[in-house]
Amino acid sequence: MDRSRGIRDEQRAEWGAVAPGWQRNREKMAGPTSTITEKMLSLAGISAGQRVLDLACGVGDPAFAIAGLVGPGGYVLGLDLSPQMIEAARELSSREKVNNVEFRTIASELELGVPGESFDVATCRLGLMFMPDPVAALQEMRAALRPGGRVVASVWGAPERNPNFSVPMEIIARHADLTPQDADAPGLFAIPNPEKLETLLREAGFVDVEAFAFETPVVKAKDAESYWYGVSNVAGPLVSILASLSEEQRRAVREDVVEVIGGKFPDGPVEIDGEAVVAAGTRSSLKALSTGLHPARCGGTGRRRT
Repeated sequence: MDRSRGIRDEQRAEWGAVAPGWQRNREKMAGPTSTITEKMLSLAGISAGQRVLDLACGVGDPAFAIAGLVGPGGYVLGLDLSPQMIEAARELSSREKVNNVEFRTIASELELGVPGESFDVATCRLGLMFMPDPVAALQEMRAALRPGGRVVASVWGAPERNPNFSVPMEIIARHADLTPQDADAPGLFAIPNPEKLETLLREAGFVDVEAFAFETPVVKAKDAESYWYGVSNVAGPLVSILASLSEEQRRAVREDVVEVIGGKFPDGPVEIDGEAVVAAGTRSSLKALSTGLHPARCGGTGRRRT
């Protein structure tokens, strides 16, 4: 319990620190990664009038896109650990006059504060890998869904397929003595492939699970300096590591990152692709449960890579 609380406190601090950057650069950040949102929404099958729960909503992606799909007769609830992220999402909602979405801060992904069986769809975009117990989080999402409801989650793939994150981390490691991360600890690459994400959904009780990996744009910047600005201001886990370094170390890291990225993209712009993993599943209907079928044994594997 203490370990989980400590992880959540650390996550809350990390994402709170980068919330202003996310708010300022929301459109720039949402553009390159829109493919992930599109894949998720396609799998979710969201329609007008539905109620959708978006966990780890950040500053409102994909909650705002979902709000457009459910229309004025629908409802979207975005939940996040970070009060700063939620405040930014609320400000945008008020400014854009989006009346069918609500944002709330939660103490834990295991305390969603919603009635059971009250949502048609639940989403979690690039958040599950940071949670202390992703299966328990998925179970809470499942409890919030009506029988037959859909869950869709996305995470980042393996580090070697995501240079936007792995290259800066490798450079930081040259200049700082970083504590090796526990293989089972939450983090950017804690759920790096479709097999693992599919297993988590099945362990949480979802059926008809489908999981796959795909290449996606991750970042676009006009030059190496702009790339560094983004990494050092909005990449939550990296920002917290940089904050722990001395001024001299940060300066050295910046110079190395700019040199390496500038060498790869000498004429600009900097455009880096990566790999994301997405999975979808269904909460069993009451009829299926009454037959004595175990949820984790229903449905096909549906695993594919695009």
